[in-house]
Amino acid sequence: MSDIAFDVYNAAKERIGEVRSITSLQWLEDYAGAGEVKLVCAATLNNLRLLTPGRLLRNPERPHLFAMVQTVEVEDNMERARMTVRAEMTVCRLAKRVLMYTAELSNAEAGMLRMVEENLRGLPIGVAAAKGLPQRYDGQISWGSVLDAVSKAAQRCSLGYRITVGNDGSETFEVYNGINRTNPEGPDYIGCLSDSAGILSGVTFRSEEEMACNVALVAGEGEGADRTVVEVDLSHGHPRKEVYVDASGVSSRYSTTEPDGSTTEHHLSPEEYEAVLRTHGVDAIVQSWAGVQLTAELRQSMLLFGRDYDLGDILPLSVEYYGLRAKVRLAQVTLIYEQTKTIKAVLEVVDE
Repeated sequence: MSDIAFDVYNAAKERIGEVRSITSLQWLEDYAGAGEVKLVCAATLNNLRLLTPGRLLRNPERPHLFAMVQTVEVEDNMERARMTVRAEMTVCRLAKRVLMYTAELSNAEAGMLRMVEENLRGLPIGVAAAKGLPQRYDGQISWGSVLDAVSKAAQRCSLGYRITVGNDGSETFEVYNGINRTNPEGPDYIGCLSDSAGILSGVTFRSEEEMACNVALVAGEGEGADRTVVEVDLSHGHPRKEVYVDASGVSSRYSTTEPDGSTTEHHLSPEEYEAVLRTHGVDAIVQSWAGVQLTAELRQSMLLFGRDYDLGDILPLSVEYYGLRAKVRLAQVTLIYEQTKTIKAVLEVVDE
């Protein structure tokens, strides 16, 4: 097990001890969802005393969140006893409150905050002030749980929500927007998530059926049999899903202005022109992937999760194997503590 200790708190937010003898722990955070935890540890007297439903877990690497224990299962084969503990981030409390009547939403953030504030009915949660996020919802949400209501608004408007923990243990519901880190000239740019740089590994598509296309047939200038056509194939063994790209407006000729004001005509070689068309093909495939999710392992080397970027942020992605250049949102992260620590991520292609 990697070297990490988890503190346990009671309902009054008082620290009552530390979980020991952990063999496996998965800590999952979801940008527009509740998030969950699975903990496997030895069924010692200390752990049995601490880990009961309703108790709160705190990850020292993610101290702004509490996870509330939901179920505890003990297995004893007469040689070894172990516990499997399942918990959810404390925003799960909102699943125990019903959204009364119908909520009218215009500004998404303000509406989400209002739905929570008006339906707490004794929950020990504060509600943050609005940050002024601009996303619009413009619709109604009726009845159901408050958690389902805020999830619906968050998913439609690409917003995140969570209950954060203060230094005094107080909990506050907030709506937030991941930082867009894709502008190389902007102050928030930190670099690119890349397999070639060793920041990503094991990139896979979550589901082939979610991909709109993976092969582009790009038709450039010319007529009939003389038209220049290139194929961009990013299928890599998956079933082909083709898209046609009309690049007839992309010319192989261009002009430059000389110092004396005259212009000079240039012609791309066939190889150079085909390279330009291939770029258009890759762009078309990437655009068709908007909303598609990929999974990858985040390597903690040049860029560190939780320090350089966080859940919900939008970053440039470069996967050399697929020839993929895209912008992706960090939609879900799972911190896995076993023999070593690994971080699995779900990356959602966005078109921002």
